[in-house]
Amino acid sequence: MSTHSFTFQPDAEDSLQQLGAYQRSVQDSPHLLILVFANRPAEDLEPILPWFDALWPQATVVGAYCGLVVDQGRIMNDTVVVQCMTFERTQLRLNYIPWDTNLLELGQRLYEPVVRQDTRAALTFTSDPSSHYHDLFSWVNRTRPDITIAGGRMRGYAEGWVYADGQILTHHAVTVTLSNPTLDVHSQAYAEWHLIGRTWSVTKAVGNVVYELDHHPIQQLYARYLNEGQPLEPEDFRNFPLMRISGDAQILSMPTDPAGNGGFVVSTPLLEGDQVRFAYSHPSITFEQVCSGAHHLGKHRPEAILAFNCITRASLDCDNPEQELTPLQAVAPLSGAYCFGEFHHEQGRTLPLQHSLTTLAIAEDPAVEKPMPEYHSHSLSRLFRLIQESVKDLDQVNQDLEAEVGRKTKELFRKYETDNVTGLANRVALLQSLRDADPWPIVQVCSLKVNNLRQINNLYGYAVGDQLLRNLSYAIQTDITELLPTTALVFRGSPNEFLIAAPDACSHQAFFRGMEQLAERLQSQSDLFSDRLVQNVLPILLTAGTAHQDELPPDMSHSPEDLLIKASEARRHAYSHQLPIARAVDLKGNEQIKRDGLIWLSRVRNALSNGDILPYVQPLFDRRGHIHHVEALMRLRHDDQIYTPGAFLELVKPTQLYPRLSMLMIDETFRQLKDQKVGFTLNFTARDLGNTDLIERLKYWLKSGVDGNRVTLEIVESDGLRDFDRFAYTLHELRRLGCKLAIDDFGSAYSNLERVLHLKPDWIKLDGSLIRHLNDSDINRILVRRVVQLCQDLNIRTVAEHVHSESILNSLHAMGVDLFQGFFLAEPMPVGEFCQTRLAREEIFG
Repeated sequence: MSTHSFTFQPDAEDSLQQLGAYQRSVQDSPHLLILVFANRPAEDLEPILPWFDALWPQATVVGAYCGLVVDQGRIMNDTVVVQCMTFERTQLRLNYIPWDTNLLELGQRLYEPVVRQDTRAALTFTSDPSSHYHDLFSWVNRTRPDITIAGGRMRGYAEGWVYADGQILTHHAVTVTLSNPTLDVHSQAYAEWHLIGRTWSVTKAVGNVVYELDHHPIQQLYARYLNEGQPLEPEDFRNFPLMRISGDAQILSMPTDPAGNGGFVVSTPLLEGDQVRFAYSHPSITFEQVCSGAHHLGKHRPEAILAFNCITRASLDCDNPEQELTPLQAVAPLSGAYCFGEFHHEQGRTLPLQHSLTTLAIAEDPAVEKPMPEYHSHSLSRLFRLIQESVKDLDQVNQDLEAEVGRKTKELFRKYETDNVTGLANRVALLQSLRDADPWPIVQVCSLKVNNLRQINNLYGYAVGDQLLRNLSYAIQTDITELLPTTALVFRGSPNEFLIAAPDACSHQAFFRGMEQLAERLQSQSDLFSDRLVQNVLPILLTAGTAHQDELPPDMSHSPEDLLIKASEARRHAYSHQLPIARAVDLKGNEQIKRDGLIWLSRVRNALSNGDILPYVQPLFDRRGHIHHVEALMRLRHDDQIYTPGAFLELVKPTQLYPRLSMLMIDETFRQLKDQKVGFTLNFTARDLGNTDLIERLKYWLKSGVDGNRVTLEIVESDGLRDFDRFAYTLHELRRLGCKLAIDDFGSAYSNLERVLHLKPDWIKLDGSLIRHLNDSDINRILVRRVVQLCQDLNIRTVAEHVHSESILNSLHAMGVDLFQGFFLAEPMPVGEFCQTRLAREEIFG
């Protein structure tokens, strides 16, 4: 492999003569690669660039606009640099295509035609202003992770172009692949980011626009910290991106343009709740990294190095920006360009970077190893090291402070768990004991209430009432040692309530009898009042209720809250029926009592915080038994149990938790299914369609590269069609993005045929009540057959859910139903389980 590079001024009168002279030193060959970089408008290069193809007709010629050019380690402006590389055994293949917003498809169409089994590297340049490039490399990352891709986005915020096949192109992507099984390729990237200041939480973000950090407009924060509150120029805020720490990865999100309402368009989308910090990098502080990388690279003896640096790094205040290129130039001839986003290959993946120096070293026959000069650190690197260590010290101070706050919090919590009147542990402590089974598992609780404590306080003052509570506390603790066959614990519940908890060493009957005797004994003790004026004058009125874990209904979770609630219900039952004590098991209809709504709201809130809201999928089989589509269904995980929405959704709908559930289902469904080759359905109600933030999140995902044809919105007919006019426009906007429409429960009591057909749905789901009794009802069979015929005439596909038997399946198949879904075919399951068993399920169906 031989290399030559030269530069010229494109507006010089003798530029063509210079090219003619260079032709004599660079021989034409099909193995010749010519890279032309220029920071000049396309019209300045139009008379010149075609001459490269004319002078070297067998060569592969690629050109690109750039911010600055690099030749032999020197940075130059207003100049054209030409890098010629003549290979001996490497095959070159060129491809270029117009830009497309569907980057997944664009990447495959760009690389697949020119990638071969022995392809080792690809040089890629784009001339589109978009800064979202992750999906462009998905096909290569998935099918050929061994291919090293280098290059960058060769377009600024105003202009840019690429050159290929004799044409200057805008809004295009061009790539040149290098195929040679023995080609030695090494990729490196340099950018040392320093995190500065406190951690911020993203409190408002939609798509790739961030509006608020900790509820402050993000533009105001940048102006405040960088320019004393005054407006900023783009080059100012672009030098200070936000860094999100996700595990061991540092994900950079750079402000690229101002947006309305005080927001910034960012290079990598951030979600609400993400924790970020400001970051800063400077060419001088990466110099030590470059020196180390150059020493490592020198051992591989490359024949040429291509450098793609970020233009923002050249605009920073630096005494000598060429200094960081010097170690690389000492290894091998160095040429390249400053671009507006760099591509880097690392650990089997190509990623778009920002604010980085990337290099690609190439060798067919390794060159002679060169001695590396010694370098001294720049003073700025010491300064930033000092800043970095100071920030670490500040973080440590914050951690120590948090530890101290945690200790104080535990101390306060211990006080919080203790009743200051009786000295007993309170209800909070009891709940914790129930959860921890400490000192032993509590299986039964008695709720004992002083019914006339308020009257005592009103008549004789709080001092008398408090003394009564203290005396009651002492009496209860003393008497239960005699009345119960085992140790029990006493807690203070509400202001006029005591809670007695016992383990399973005490039987149901013994505990109930002991509590019955305790209530009777306490009511007969007039000496519980310390004030003699009150003794024998004011009675103590008590009511009690008991509950045992074994007595709880089977549909309850047997949580600590359930046990206390059932004991309180038994006490209230005793009070309302003028009984001294009652058991939860004796309450009429106890097995049918629903879970308390507040408990489920708490569980849903915890599930949202702990990641326990899960998307399950249920496959839809076509008439041949293939699975092309699944329905995403919400599930809640609590104490290792999985619950369907029937247990909690109606309770949650009137609250602010409902839109959070819907938002999470959209995000998790798209994240888990976007890379799977299967369509999926999301269930929507009129409430969802009226939520602007929810619709914007759905639009964001539909514009993120997911094929809209894979996404179906299933509208619950009974909940939505009565508000047709209100959400018809929203559905129209979503369908413009490619998604399909399905109507659920068609044939139910709310069916409105005219409005359903006006929506022109792609699918209609037959009401499950029709399917469940299909073989038992002539009316149902007639209805289903007529609906299927109508849909066939209107080119609408039909889906039968609740397919629970083979006979039902055969009947529906004979009627011409298109898709089938039900427990007989497959139950809802996690996404991972579906992916592993998909083929097996299709084979069983077939």
